[in-house]
Amino acid sequence: MSKKTTYLLGIVFSIIIGCILYWYFCCNCCQNTTNNIKTNISNTTATVSKNLNPFSVSGADFDIGTNENFNFNTSGHAVLTPVPESLNEPIEKLKNHLSQNPSKVLKVIGYFKDEESNSSSFGDLGMARAEAIKKQLSSRGISVDRVLTSGMINESIKTDGSGILHGPYTLLLTEDSSKQDRLKKELLKSPTLMNFGSGKHVTSNLTLKDTDLGALANYLNSYEDSSCTIVGHCDSDGSDKFNMELGQRRADFTRRQLLKLNVDGNKVKTASKGESAPIATNSTAAGKAKNRRTELIIN
Repeated sequence: MSKKTTYLLGIVFSIIIGCILYWYFCCNCCQNTTNNIKTNISNTTATVSKNLNPFSVSGADFDIGTNENFNFNTSGHAVLTPVPESLNEPIEKLKNHLSQNPSKVLKVIGYFKDEESNSSSFGDLGMARAEAIKKQLSSRGISVDRVLTSGMINESIKTDGSGILHGPYTLLLTEDSSKQDRLKKELLKSPTLMNFGSGKHVTSNLTLKDTDLGALANYLNSYEDSSCTIVGHCDSDGSDKFNMELGQRRADFTRRQLLKLNVDGNKVKTASKGESAPIATNSTAAGKAKNRRTELIIN
């Protein structure tokens, strides 16, 4: 074999070895880099997706149907604009729900992290964010009297890749307990619901809505957790057994009048105390008339 042939074979062999080494090292490196890029993109997407907090209302029985929300910058207390138009429909549903349920209020609890700075005029950043949400809801027709705000530290809230907090708050529909308590006290100022003739357990010519029964019916129909007991009472005429039975018939009659005002029957129980709990003397006709009654107990 000539020197020239040997020289050419050496060149060919070197090229082959070089190609093999390039494929082994460089291509695998590129492949790993591509895989790392894909992994990083996947992880970033997952992180951003995880930090998104769609608009929702706890305690609501209607579908929201949007992934958008009111958002804030880190340490920010103003809602970022423009506000997504997709929020208009769920807020309209919320407004209608409050209109149809006058006993309910909306609680807005704004969240913040301890590391965030507060440049607002409120005591904490969570309260400032809750007030900003309240302002947004008010601009869309929800009465400020139906919105209660508060702030709370929450270290679990996270930003997306741009430092934006998606919906760092909670909306909660709940009963207005303060109003409910006021109505309850008002009803119990005069617990007597109906008065009856001697030996009678029915009353004719009732205009129910104009009696205390109407106010009680409105109370029971407005609050899901409300209920009451109607107790029948008698004067001292007749035997104990007769008056105990008469008192029960009076209580049952009063309950039937409430049912005519669309009160759920499960909310109204009845009982009798007969002649054992007078509120006036039984020695006069006027006193006896006061004792022949049904009274209200709010459970």
